[in-house]
Amino acid sequence: MIILQKYVVPAYEVVERKGIGHPDTLADGISESISRSLSRFYLDEFGHVLHHNVDKVLIVAGNSAPRFGGGEILKPPSVIVGGRATKPSSSSLNDIITESVTSFFRKTVKNLHQFRVEPRVEEGAPELRSLIGRGANDTSIGVGYAPLNSIEQLVLDLEKEVGTVRGVGEDTKIMAVRIQDKLTIVVAAAMISRFIASREEYEEAKAAVKDVVSRKIDAETCVNCADCGENIYLTVTGTSIEMGDDGATGRGNRGNGLITPMRPMTMEAIAGKNPVSHVGKIYNVLAQQAASDIAELEGVLEAYVTFVSKIGSPINQPLLRGVRISGDLQLTPGFESRVNSILDYRLDSLIEEFVKGKLTIY
Repeated sequence: MIILQKYVVPAYEVVERKGIGHPDTLADGISESISRSLSRFYLDEFGHVLHHNVDKVLIVAGNSAPRFGGGEILKPPSVIVGGRATKPSSSSLNDIITESVTSFFRKTVKNLHQFRVEPRVEEGAPELRSLIGRGANDTSIGVGYAPLNSIEQLVLDLEKEVGTVRGVGEDTKIMAVRIQDKLTIVVAAAMISRFIASREEYEEAKAAVKDVVSRKIDAETCVNCADCGENIYLTVTGTSIEMGDDGATGRGNRGNGLITPMRPMTMEAIAGKNPVSHVGKIYNVLAQQAASDIAELEGVLEAYVTFVSKIGSPINQPLLRGVRISGDLQLTPGFESRVNSILDYRLDSLIEEFVKGKLTIY
């Protein structure tokens, strides 16, 4: 189904991005890292990806004692990995999971060296394992839209800019709120204690973050707004999983890297699901890609794509393939044909891109 709708700029909007070191984003990253590792093992041993869903990662925060110029971890955070996976014969599931978590942390959080891994993954139900290569293993929703508006793109870009400030760790969160023409940006940035020698340097780092934002956009900006007296956002590792916050897969950014409550979103956890039969992952990525393609067509201002699966049915035959388009155009047979061609093309396999980590899904 393809429909036209009026392009409307809302009176207010909210856009959020949880940075790569935020507990929820870390949980997403761990889930996806394990899925990629399992997929590679399956491909090497069996020639195809077997059933797995490791989208139930919980990070339980530890305990720490940061201080200006240093600090220590008193109790390391724990990573509890739940889910289902077919056991490969060449290596144990626990070893694959532990190695994946370790590798991911080393690449993502430079100052986190102590953590525990608790694998609790078991094999899945036979009826779900049988759907690999045969059809959708769930009845799920996938949504996507394009293009990003200026504030959404700004929030994505600001994470990298904020991360250039000396002392700022990987755990950041950026919230942008626009009410009519007024824009407010709230930034949370975990400061790494060994790079911050004093309260004065801490305040200088906050000011530098605010300056980074002001160079990108004219907005009312607040950095680490909860600071009060001696209670400040100072960490040993640059991420709040050392003491302040837990994380869970699926609680953070959606497939385009943002949380956008004014736009269509699904509550599906994308990370960690297998890339062969789990439409909770596949359809969300496909919908985003299809929307981006449609938005490139002449006259299109915005495109929204929705896919809905029916468990057991072929993945390229969704129960619903819906498109909503805003723009200066007419819904002619020729235009509908171009849109349907995009949907048909995108409903092909994405397995290789998932396994190689080429797709950003959080």
